[in-house]
Amino acid sequence: MDILFQSGSDKACVTLPAETWKDLAMDEIVGRITSSPEEKGILRTIASQIPKNTEDIRFRQEIFKDLHNHPELRQALYDSLGMIRTLKDFSGARKAVSNKDNALYTLLQDLRSLSAYVETTHYLSEKLCAYDITSRGLLDLKEELVRITSAEDFEKAREDIKIMLEDLSTVKSAIIGVNFTPDLSISEISAVEFLPYQTRSKYRFAEVAASISMLTAYGQAAQHAGMAQFTSRKFEDPLLVNMAPKIEKHLKRHFTSLKQVLAKYTNLDSHFITEMYEGLTFYLSFAKYAETLKKNGYEICIPEVSETEGNVFEVKDFYNLRLANLEEKEIVKNDFSFSEEENIFILTGPNRGGKTILEQGLGIISLMASLGLFVTAKTCKGMPFQNILTHFPIDENLTINYGRLGEEAKRIHDIVKVVDNRSLVLFNETYSTTSSSDALYLSQDLIHILKEKGTAVIFNTHIHELGRTIDEMNAFEGKSRVVSLVMEIVDNQNTFRVKRSEPDCCSYARNIALKYGITYEQMKADADKSK
Repeated sequence: MDILFQSGSDKACVTLPAETWKDLAMDEIVGRITSSPEEKGILRTIASQIPKNTEDIRFRQEIFKDLHNHPELRQALYDSLGMIRTLKDFSGARKAVSNKDNALYTLLQDLRSLSAYVETTHYLSEKLCAYDITSRGLLDLKEELVRITSAEDFEKAREDIKIMLEDLSTVKSAIIGVNFTPDLSISEISAVEFLPYQTRSKYRFAEVAASISMLTAYGQAAQHAGMAQFTSRKFEDPLLVNMAPKIEKHLKRHFTSLKQVLAKYTNLDSHFITEMYEGLTFYLSFAKYAETLKKNGYEICIPEVSETEGNVFEVKDFYNLRLANLEEKEIVKNDFSFSEEENIFILTGPNRGGKTILEQGLGIISLMASLGLFVTAKTCKGMPFQNILTHFPIDENLTINYGRLGEEAKRIHDIVKVVDNRSLVLFNETYSTTSSSDALYLSQDLIHILKEKGTAVIFNTHIHELGRTIDEMNAFEGKSRVVSLVMEIVDNQNTFRVKRSEPDCCSYARNIALKYGITYEQMKADADKSK
């Protein structure tokens, strides 16, 4: 059962580019959610696939809400992941019966598989029935589990498995008779008496004897070769090798009944449970993460996904999730809204004024909303984006083939080819590697084509002149207006709030100059002090 997509979905997704995953620091976020390499891989795989169908997003949101609203259910399902993983490891029950395999140990493996399936199914059914869930995904799962566990053959399977396991578990220990060769090597196991209780021994004689035998042999070989020292090597346990036939002979009496029991339940299929493993891991990991953020005092919400005229997507009091991961306490929050009328934003401001943090935070929120998860904001409404792309500065070592400007141009070309009116593109200091006049020309052309496509854009830049050509760019074809935003400065201090305004490069420069003490007044005062 796939609990990531609604029934009948074509499961169509857009793959998030590797650059976007990196620029949004998603590996860092996933690393805060889990330390398990397996779980990290699952989260990375699912979170990099954005559903195209809005109903699939709503489907996921419903499941996330159920898990978020019922902490006890969330913990119970999280505990079940180990059971499901065990079931996956058995790789399909009743294999020996279906393959007509007569190996006793294969039958025992299949018995364990069947037992794991029955217990896992019963556990999940019991837990889901105990809570007032409302999501389509979990309700469908509960209905299927109840149907299975209510069937007569399921309850009979539980009874048969219990009897078989009790019968097999009567062997707790064995008393053995061991024959040795003159050099204390084990020659054979002469007798095995199986007991229904565990015995205790102070000495593991057989293991010691085997070691003495091998050390003696190696010592003789070393002495013969004139070696002063020698090293031991790993060896196969001779006791277990000799005991194996005795154990198998003892268990043969269970063979017929075991095969008969398994044959009755070849129709019980565990795949619908094991197929949920990755999806459940995804939901439960993010739900536990959301709960941790709330306990630490950080505001989150579940977006209201709605079909709105004009492709509106707006957030109130949002912040960058990474700031919460850094345990920042005084986080400045902002509002932001995209629509067909205002979809392209030129963002300017001083260095370290919060431009990149704001832009990246919006990207993370857009991705989380598109995946059907929570977001770091007071409210979030509208239609999430179907594709998110980024163009952030890259390592200069990666620009050898094309040069920095050439590499930028190639990446921009690839972005423009795939975007549409349901895409968000985040540019960060694009065209900063060329002259200001060339950068202005190239940026205007880029804005022109994206405006025609109806693409949502945040263009974070130091090209202040671009923000002063808003009227010129608004004359380009396309519904959206281009809007100039700046990171606010009050009394020469960064507030980290965004506001609508034309760029003010002089105030930015003075802000930097004051910070580093290089205004005329500061430098003259320093000079006078040094006299």
